[in-house]
Amino acid sequence: MGNNHDYIALDWVKGEIKQTLSQAQSALEAFVENNQDTPQMTFCLNHIHQVHGTLQMVEFYGAALLAEEMEKLCQVMIEDKVSSIEEAQEVLMDSLLQLENYLEHIQKGQRDLPVVLLPVLNDLRALQGQPLLSDTSLFTPNLSAAEVTPNTAHNLRMNDEQVIANLRKLRQMFQFSLQLKHKMFQLYIK
Repeated sequence: MGNNHDYIALDWVKGEIKQTLSQAQSALEAFVENNQDTPQMTFCLNHIHQVHGTLQMVEFYGAALLAEEMEKLCQVMIEDKVSSIEEAQEVLMDSLLQLENYLEHIQKGQRDLPVVLLPVLNDLRALQGQPLLSDTSLFTPNLSAAEVTPNTAHNLRMNDEQVIANLRKLRQMFQFSLQLKHKMFQLYIK
């Protein structure tokens, strides 16, 4: 039910996002034609920032992460702290197109999976001089349901001699059954 709500919310803002990305592309193209026209790069940054906020609002965090990295690269470009402005412009334009394609896939019912965006995210981060992301760095499951608070009464029972003796017997029985199972398997495969 929650995912359906997310897709509906994306439908509501998709047109605005597409228009804003188009404006960011136009501003970037103007900057490509004249690298001294930093106000165009600022316009591009502002448009991407708007998209980033919208994506966070509708809770598509993979797409929002891409927009955030694009924002950071824009800022580095404005501050002229990038080693190759041409490469940065190319990667940023590719990222704008990739974000639009990614949102179309989500709108068609695909899940928001940041791992799919990992190559473009790493391209953006490399140009900023940031460490690259791995697929495991994007895996953040919610484990709060698995948290268990220890019961002190159970700890006290583990000090009881009778419980310890019973656990030893259970362990011996388990090991015996494993040996028996192994022997049965050996007979079966012969």
